[in-house]
Amino acid sequence: MTIKIAIQNKLKYYLNKLKRIFMFFWRIYKFLRGQLSWTALKKNIKTILGIAPLKFIPPPNDNKIRLNLGCGDKILPGYINVDCMKSRKGNVVNIISDLRTLSFKKNIADEILAVHVIEHFYLWEADILLKSWRENLKPSGLIILECPNIHTAAKRLAKNPKKLSLAETTDIKDGQFAMWPLYGDPGWKDPLMCHRWGYTPWSLIKLLKECGFKNVRQEKAVFKHQDPRDMRIVGEK
Repeated sequence: MTIKIAIQNKLKYYLNKLKRIFMFFWRIYKFLRGQLSWTALKKNIKTILGIAPLKFIPPPNDNKIRLNLGCGDKILPGYINVDCMKSRKGNVVNIISDLRTLSFKKNIADEILAVHVIEHFYLWEADILLKSWRENLKPSGLIILECPNIHTAAKRLAKNPKKLSLAETTDIKDGQFAMWPLYGDPGWKDPLMCHRWGYTPWSLIKLLKECGFKNVRQEKAVFKHQDPRDMRIVGEK
C-alpha cells in the first residue's frame, strides 16, 4: 500500500508539472495573439510557476472536524479555533486551552492546523506535543504545520549581519525576515510569543516522522509571509 501511494504521488507530481508547462506556453500564445494583456500575462505566469502568493480558502461545509491550534488572532471559518488566550486583537477563540493539555477525544479530528505555533515550544515539548496531537487525529487525518524556515533566515542574516542583527529596531521588514524567525516578534513584549526552537524543512519533516506521521512532505506556505521566509510541512496519521 505504501509503494502504491508513493507511485500515485509521483504521478500526480509529474502530471501537475506537465499541466503547468502546457499552461505556461498557452498563456504566451494568447499574449502573442493579442488576447491577453502584459499585466494579465505576468499574473498568470506567476500563478502557473507557483510564485504567486497563495490565499487561504475556507474549507467546504462537509461536517469534518478541523482544529486550528494556537490560533491567536487568526480565527478561521470552518475550524474550531483553539488558543490559550481568550482573544488577541479583539478576535475571540472558540475554545481556551493549553495546547499541551487538550481535552479532545482520540481519533476525533480530520485535520489539525498549527500556524506559527510549533516554534513556541522547546524541542522536547514539541516531540510530546506532536505525539499527543497525532492521537487526536482520525486514521489518515492531516497535520499541517507552518513556521519560519530558519535556514532562510540564517542565510539572510549572514549576508549583512551588522545591519540585520539590529533589524528589529531599525527596519521592520528586514527584522521580519532575519531576527524574528529566530526569536519571535519583540513588538508583542510577551514571553508566550518568543520562539524556543527553530526548524528547517528537513528537521521538521524528520521530527514528524519520528512522531509517527507518514507521507510527510513540504508544501507551499499559505499564511503570514509564505515562502521562502516560512514553510508548510504536512503529514498524515
